[in-house]
Amino acid sequence: MTNQQLPSTQSRPSTGHADLPAIAAFYALCETVDRLDNIPTLADLQRHLDHPPPNGTRQRQLWETAEGELVGLVSLWLEDPTDVLEAWMGVFVHPDRRGAGLEAELLGWAEQQVREQATVAQRPAKLCAGARADAVFYRSIYETANYEIIRQFHTMARSLAEPIPQPQFPPGFTSRPTHADEAAAWVEMFNESFVDHWHFTPMTLRDRQFRLTYPTYQPELDWIAMAPDSTLAGFCSGLIDHEENALKNRKEGWITLLGTRRGHRRQGLARAMLLQGLHRLQAAGMETALLGVDTQNPNQAMGLYESVGFTIKETHMTYQKSLTEAPDSCP
Repeated sequence: MTNQQLPSTQSRPSTGHADLPAIAAFYALCETVDRLDNIPTLADLQRHLDHPPPNGTRQRQLWETAEGELVGLVSLWLEDPTDVLEAWMGVFVHPDRRGAGLEAELLGWAEQQVREQATVAQRPAKLCAGARADAVFYRSIYETANYEIIRQFHTMARSLAEPIPQPQFPPGFTSRPTHADEAAAWVEMFNESFVDHWHFTPMTLRDRQFRLTYPTYQPELDWIAMAPDSTLAGFCSGLIDHEENALKNRKEGWITLLGTRRGHRRQGLARAMLLQGLHRLQAAGMETALLGVDTQNPNQAMGLYESVGFTIKETHMTYQKSLTEAPDSCP
């Protein structure tokens, strides 16, 4: 097609629920070309709008033709500022409008929003984005604008049709489902387990309570390990997206969190909790287990996952760009 003849567009902020059907249809249209297998459904979008996380704000900006056709979208998540204002974005362009300059316009809007927020917060700012390693179009958006790859993550998969070893817990350790009334102790365990991970931000009790009350939370897949002295020592959480499985005719479940508290590592506890999580997914009728892992995980998580049968399914790149310098110090 001839890009020079494409009609002009105007942008506006999303007005909420009224825009969601068009946004869901737009994501689905992009997926017919991109084949990235990660688009949100209308139900996902509605839940995210109705139950916003407590530690940041989301903005969506829409680009439309004069006829009201949605041709571009930016989803921008701004975390509550600490020493640095950090934002994460997703940039999407209609397949028929790609390569005509709209990508730069969307990216410029996101960067300007973050710069303005950083000025208000008087903090330096960073804007981040993710793209699958084989998603050439999306990677080119960020690389053309001088975003740097700062991290890589794998999505790993394991067939649950293959035998799963029985978990072997260290002597004196037991496991059980998480109790909602121990949220504060769970948060303490989580923070001690992940403090040495990249991009660690301490979880708050408010964060944990948000997760426990989210509509898709599945307590039957949220387990902890207890040490002989009853200390919460490790955890494994899972998720089955029944709506997505039905839509795509799959039976997949996720291991979403796996951790071992400092002082209880190198005893096989994480392996036992992981195997127990796989058995739970298998008992729920799932055929495949999935999980994500930082390729530079400091605790050799890749080796653990491979040892129980996980293999790499796909790789994702994390991009980042610094947008402001730190304010000058007072003399």
